[in-house]
Amino acid sequence: MIKPTFRIAGWALASLLAASLSAQTLWPGTAAGMKIEEVQKVFPEAHEPENAAELPAGHGTELLELDQTVIVGHTFRVKFFFHEGQLVHVALSETGEILVKDFEKFRDLLRAKYGLEYSTTSSDSIQLDWKVIRTVIKLKWTPLRGNLATLSITYEAPIPTETDRL
Repeated sequence: MIKPTFRIAGWALASLLAASLSAQTLWPGTAAGMKIEEVQKVFPEAHEPENAAELPAGHGTELLELDQTVIVGHTFRVKFFFHEGQLVHVALSETGEILVKDFEKFRDLLRAKYGLEYSTTSSDSIQLDWKVIRTVIKLKWTPLRGNLATLSITYEAPIPTETDRL
């Protein structure tokens, strides 16, 4: 016979695990499914974009952005994308003098946090992907000309489907 305290502990653990999966982390400080107001509480300087971007296939619309967020000496613009009022995608991007060693520095930081990437693609750019629970994290470096390049990091949650409610 299972003692009641073990049943309660098992139930509590299962509840915590289910809650952590449903509130999957996107970019630090944000979680998939957050409402616009919740993101603005975390980032009070976030504002409505002048020209909102759209994700392909209607997967989200940019409703908030941060103009300048400094990470490891690089200044990123941060865009928050929402689908049906819920946060589904966070995109950080910087364009400027970004050398391949800068890309490698971010790669190493992401590897230290999430482990080895599960895929690497390269053509005109280099892209590394990680999958953490259900969040896909992408690091991309695209050389433009001279020392100019674009460095982007995206955090993407899958859009819930009807079967996710089962």
